[in-house]
Amino acid sequence: MNRILAALIACFLVISAEQAQASCENAYAKLDADFEGARMSDCIAHRRSFSIRIDPEDKPINPSPWYAFRVTPKQSGTLKIVMEYSHSKHRYRPKRSENAETWRLLDPGRVRERRKGRKVILRPSLGNEPFFIAAQELVLTGDYKRWTNDIVERASLTKRRIGASVEGRPIVAISSRPDSAGEKSEYVLFFGRQHPPELPGALSMFAFLETVFSDTELARAFRDRFHVIAAPLINPDGVVHGHWRHNVNGVDLNRDWGPFTQPETQSLKAILDEIAETPNAELRLMMDFHSTNRNVFYVQPDEDETIPPLFTSNWLADSQERLEDYEFERADRHQSDLPTSKNYAYGRFGAPAITYEVGDQTDRRLVRESSIVFAQEMMKTLLNSDPTLSDKIAPGAALQ
Repeated sequence: MNRILAALIACFLVISAEQAQASCENAYAKLDADFEGARMSDCIAHRRSFSIRIDPEDKPINPSPWYAFRVTPKQSGTLKIVMEYSHSKHRYRPKRSENAETWRLLDPGRVRERRKGRKVILRPSLGNEPFFIAAQELVLTGDYKRWTNDIVERASLTKRRIGASVEGRPIVAISSRPDSAGEKSEYVLFFGRQHPPELPGALSMFAFLETVFSDTELARAFRDRFHVIAAPLINPDGVVHGHWRHNVNGVDLNRDWGPFTQPETQSLKAILDEIAETPNAELRLMMDFHSTNRNVFYVQPDEDETIPPLFTSNWLADSQERLEDYEFERADRHQSDLPTSKNYAYGRFGAPAITYEVGDQTDRRLVRESSIVFAQEMMKTLLNSDPTLSDKIAPGAALQ
């Protein structure tokens, strides 16, 4: 009985640590993680400094060590914060914001890595106002709601709830229907934020979709032909809790395409099921927005035929001609049994299925400018494709 009670207490403590993040204070400042997107697992106040620990939500886990905390000054000066990772090493350069909207990198002279990145010493200056320090910009559920409502109103789109997360947060898709129906109903699908810390991918997706849903001649022609569906926030629970990678069940959502054990991935499967079950409907393109250590597109090799054929080569070549300052890699990946969104969509539909990755440190101006170009060239390339294409090209190894 004692062992059972001890196990229950241990379980409660783990849950409590996740739900109630740490805070501490001394005569110089207070540190807390009492806001959406925060991650500070433990905090110890010393007389003139702080020691904090950053833990993942569970393990094993991909090394994407997210951190975010708030500093409330009590006096001016320079603060010393020693940040230690329990199961990873430093990846994201710390950013600072007084309003959680405008962010800037901490001066590199105020950041020192120790123990091969397992420990980082920060020395931010203290003013009169509280400020945030985070691994990347904070783009939270309220930001998505405001952005979605704004673009739906401006572009006269349809918004619908396609599912809910484990904790019941809505997963929302926006869509435009073609003004005129041809012989086939052609769909394109965009979604993102399966992995909470991957902010550059989220920022890229915003600019990309704003271009697709804009009031330009190109965008209107594109929406006249294609049924565009976009779901920008797939892992809202992970975003709220400041997770490194997983949903609240400890599952990497981009390894759940095939099993579909989680409600978040099930919501997107439902959209793909609708397309598959609609007479004369075809998926022409799927893009999944992420971030990693460089700008890279994971795509099908040219010898793996897609519908439309050679979309990726044409799209990336035309984009590259316009993007002199944006370096990116095309990473061909043959179909495999790995249950990712890319493998599933190509395996089931034979359409180009692309993992759109933006570098962690890519300049945010370039992120936006390149995303606009990629969106424009995507629309041109698909508009130039043959609308009468059908299932004459066999899909890759299905992962249904």
